Amino acid sequence: MRVRSLEKAGDDWNALRNHRMEHYGFAVSNEFYQHVPFFWNREGCQMNMLGYYRGSSIFFICNGPSLASGKYDLTLLKRPGVVTYGINNGPRTIRPNLWTCVDDPKRFLKSIWFDPCIMKVVPHSFAEKRIFDNEKWADIKTVVGECPNVIYFHRNEKFMANRWLYEDTINWGNSKDHGGGRSVMLASLKIMFLMGFRNVFMMGADFKMTENYTYHFDEQRAKGAVKGNMDTYQKLSNQYFPELKPFFDAEGFHVYNCNPESELKVFDYVAYEDAIAFASKDLGDVDNERTWGMYSKPDERQKWINEPDNKNKIHLGNIPSRSKTPVFIDSPIDPSKDTAPVQQQNIPVAVPMPQQPQQEQQIVAGPISKPMPKPMPKPTEPPSDITQMVGVPKSTPMGSNVRIDPSITTDQPNRKVKPNVTIVDLKKGTPQTPPVEQGNRIVRSMPCGGGISFGSSGSTQNNITIEDNGR
Repeated sequence: MRVRSLEKAGDDWNALRNHRMEHYGFAVSNEFYQHVPFFWNREGCQMNMLGYYRGSSIFFICNGPSLASGKYDLTLLKRPGVVTYGINNGPRTIRPNLWTCVDDPKRFLKSIWFDPCIMKVVPHSFAEKRIFDNEKWADIKTVVGECPNVIYFHRNEKFMANRWLYEDTINWGNSKDHGGGRSVMLASLKIMFLMGFRNVFMMGADFKMTENYTYHFDEQRAKGAVKGNMDTYQKLSNQYFPELKPFFDAEGFHVYNCNPESELKVFDYVAYEDAIAFASKDLGDVDNERTWGMYSKPDERQKWINEPDNKNKIHLGNIPSRSKTPVFIDSPIDPSKDTAPVQQQNIPVAVPMPQQPQQEQQIVAGPISKPMPKPMPKPTEPPSDITQMVGVPKSTPMGSNVRIDPSITTDQPNRKVKPNVTIVDLKKGTPQTPPVEQGNRIVRSMPCGGGISFGSSGSTQNNITIEDNGR
């Protein structure tokens, strides 16, 4: 069945540009179909996010101080297969995969809005509202709609448990006209349901607050704000969640609480470590999973059912086994003279070893350990084929816009010409000279986000443009 909301928030609907799609679509059981317009982009075009995480588990990171108690190993939330959902300023402690707010955008961290790794799901009326720079402590001109990875939803302000899962907008409680009591938790849970999550593990849902016991991040609360939050907790605990739980159970939408000391008793308790294990169980042993034989033809798979030892893998002879401790080597990375020295780190990274005479290059895992290795080789002088080089210094760092316009002449129309245009990857310290084929257009992705394009007008001269966007 499809149920229409009783009282939709007018400001969200005013942000909609295509009103023909307001009431189109339907829903059956726990699955909504594509044409129900729940999510939008800034311009008002529909974004079909329904069932996007079909059947997955998610950790709902609420903002109670228990998360700062040291009882939880929060690094487990970064394991493969673990999805997190944050609210308000919670990302100050834990950077989530998804995030929601329902209050003024200026109340929340600039780093959240500008972080493309966080999918921000917010009311549509926020798209043209400005954000606040909490570093400079000043308003800025940037609006929410100019930030990356933001999608929008439409709200309603009259809570009815029997309609809550099925109505065509997202309810976040009651407005003052209907008794009050609104919460970002309600909007977030509905969004999780629509996106296909079916196991929700709450963390930090303490449901208690005092002036000295506020959040897991640094924030004060006055007596009036504490009372307002406690009233909302009481309404969620005594009315909203008890009324919603039978409908959650009927639709297979399971919500658990990972805090045994929480004042919210509606949902069953599950230990944090057990929840992590459950969320990632389908992935298997990610740290030691094999890749050998995966690229073989289907009819040859049985040939490699038993993986050979590394000593029998010629191309991996110098790489340690997955089950052994990696061998660390000094990094040959050259940060160049104009770059500050690289600080020592103990993070294993894949780096190329220096080339040995009459040997192939080897790649081994190792940390960045030397701040100033050997300098990069100098570019060679241009060959006689290039007659002009305009406006390019001898050493141009990546990250700047470079335009080279040489004229290349040749008597052989199919001859390949290799102009001595040297592009250096600062991460590898290796000059690269891309080939040029006359009469064709070649676009190649270059290091540091740069690109190179070669255009030909069909004559014996080529215009060569090298552009680096500095991304």
